[in-house]
Amino acid sequence: MAPPNAETSSAANGGSGDNCNGASSIRRRRMDLQKTPVKGSPSAQADSSTAAPMVNDTMAKMVDEKIVYEFGGPTGVAVLMVLFPALMCYLYICLMGHSGVLVSPFNEQFWREGWPAVTPNAYAAKLYLGFTVWQAFMSRFLPGVLVKGLPVPSLNNQQLVYNCNGISSWYLDLVLLFVVHYNGIWNLGDIVDNMGAIMMVSVIWSNVVSVITYAAAFVTKTCHRMSGNHFYDFFMGAPLNPRFCGIDLKMWSEIRIPWKILFLVSLSAAVKEHDVNVAAAVAKGLPTTFDFMGMELPIIMTSAPLLFMLLAHTLYVNACMKGEECIPTTWDIFYEKWGWMLIYWNLSGVPFSYCYSTVYLLNKSLDGEAVVHPKWYQTALFGALLLAYYVWDTANSQKNRFRMQERGTYVERNTFPQLPWGTLENPTYLKTKRGTKLLTGGWWGIARKIHYTADLVMALSWGLVTGTGSGIPYFYFFFFTTVLIHRVSRDIELCKEKYGKDWDDYCKIVPYIFVPGIF
Repeated sequence: MAPPNAETSSAANGGSGDNCNGASSIRRRRMDLQKTPVKGSPSAQADSSTAAPMVNDTMAKMVDEKIVYEFGGPTGVAVLMVLFPALMCYLYICLMGHSGVLVSPFNEQFWREGWPAVTPNAYAAKLYLGFTVWQAFMSRFLPGVLVKGLPVPSLNNQQLVYNCNGISSWYLDLVLLFVVHYNGIWNLGDIVDNMGAIMMVSVIWSNVVSVITYAAAFVTKTCHRMSGNHFYDFFMGAPLNPRFCGIDLKMWSEIRIPWKILFLVSLSAAVKEHDVNVAAAVAKGLPTTFDFMGMELPIIMTSAPLLFMLLAHTLYVNACMKGEECIPTTWDIFYEKWGWMLIYWNLSGVPFSYCYSTVYLLNKSLDGEAVVHPKWYQTALFGALLLAYYVWDTANSQKNRFRMQERGTYVERNTFPQLPWGTLENPTYLKTKRGTKLLTGGWWGIARKIHYTADLVMALSWGLVTGTGSGIPYFYFFFFTTVLIHRVSRDIELCKEKYGKDWDDYCKIVPYIFVPGIF
């Protein structure tokens, strides 16, 4: 879920940077581009999960030849830019004011009574913007591993250098959070207490950043691949590789902001529930500490479902930080421009829509209706989460390291945890007539999209841990499933067209897509 959830394709695009008024090159369908290499750079994957680099063809020519709008063109993106923020506010109000029950969005009373819960304030702005500045500071100045991205055609195939210091920033974050909370400097529960306001600040800020970025691209003449329609170009973005004070804004916003905020929301909810339960225990005269080898330690009074969500989001953010060196060669970093789509989704959409399970569980607990499961059920969920995470982590690790080894850019790291079977020794692969190597070893010899299977299991577990009282916590699972069904079906169609008999041979070697022996 890598982020959860950008496709980690090593595809490269071509085409020189257009001037800001040009309309010669409208991006073609994403999955079409993900399948085609650029001369002198690693190839796109046939299956975007398994292909290693090749050096043929020119993607620039293909981009110019096929002109297709995505997302319904200017009208579609205009609707999405209004719909996404409205949907986030609607679902949050349903969670906070209606116990997760979906209420008619056309009910005036619903918005009148619910709006105060999402009204921004100065304290929320201080928290969100302060966090953003702190993340930018660490990204700029902390030491890290220097990694080269893919050759960028519009920059004469220059390979940009990225300072991957996410793991050091992550550990520093954890130390500071412990210090400020433990010493009473700041209570972590403030995040969920002000979450609606923080969410709205993030919505406003993401739009402000989008406007500034779009205007700055015109001023600095760094517009790239423009369609000529401002609505569409604002949504998709104008600059390709915007950098400010030595920070690559696109990669920084994708890795440092959404997943850390998601973790903070779950951590805050766990702390909030613990504090409330401790206060209730004290009022009843119940113990809140226990003795361990002469030390008095606090009894953790956070419920198992909320601890589950905290673990799930901790695993996610840690995976992003420990494997950051694999990000510079992904599709989002290489091809996608930095526009409203990426800016809004990373600065607001991901952290405040993937946390619905956490918010629901906390609200039920505070209402005196805490979600409680039988021990066998909760244990099974923990087991499923950890097993799915292992498959997801090691499958992505096998894939990315296979690519990096092929390019000669592999950097061995000891970030925690380095799981068994994360690196393949002398893996098997099918070399196609186009020069692409399709990985058939490791997890990729078991199923062609096994990392998606693991991703979906984790996403489903986030919903299952909340029970069946509301459908909102399942939003992410159903959204992700819909995206994957379309993506995989299109993947298969395009790979058949591109690789011909080689694809048939590959499918005979790896016949299953998601679940070995079944599908």
